[in-house]
Amino acid sequence: MRKWFSIIIYVSGTILAFIYRYDILSWMKEDHNLFSSIGIATLLALFPVVPYKAVIGFFGYAYGSLAGALICWVATTLAAAFLFGVVKFLFQDQARAYLTSIPLLEKFTKGIERRPFASIVLARLLPIIPQTAVNIYAGAAGLPFWGYLAASAIGKIPGIALYAFLGDQLFQNPGNAIIAIIVYAIVLIIAGLSFRYSSQEVKNTR
Repeated sequence: MRKWFSIIIYVSGTILAFIYRYDILSWMKEDHNLFSSIGIATLLALFPVVPYKAVIGFFGYAYGSLAGALICWVATTLAAAFLFGVVKFLFQDQARAYLTSIPLLEKFTKGIERRPFASIVLARLLPIIPQTAVNIYAGAAGLPFWGYLAASAIGKIPGIALYAFLGDQLFQNPGNAIIAIIVYAIVLIIAGLSFRYSSQEVKNTR
């Protein structure tokens, strides 16, 4: 019963957020205190009816790079913890059974379980991976909560910092925005190479 109730609440919340998305965006344009801003940023992270990169950019524009990034970092970390917890503690048995039923997914999951922290950090760094999918998958795989949360918090920093900075600087200082994108790309390359190198070392030690 709790599982179905959770599904109904989440689906209903997503539908409502989609219906009132323009009202939410209009509300965001007004001045609000810190806690209400974190609340709306968390809501939009939980119910991704608006591309969250645009949300981060808006907060960067409205509050400045640092404050906007901090608000979105706290909000997405809270949302990640909540969604991970719901999946892990309510749906893990069914989700895990599904993962093991597909050989490719099972092999992928075992690889993540060998290096959960580095895998989550890398998944958070890559902009092409939907972050909600990362939350759900990590909960389904049953990764350790605190390790997952720490990896998520660390992995989110470069991307959130970039989009908040772009929101603050893109129209004022395009040159700085281009430099920030280049730096972010370098971070991704270094992270990817480090993960690949360390994974190769693990294989060689077996």
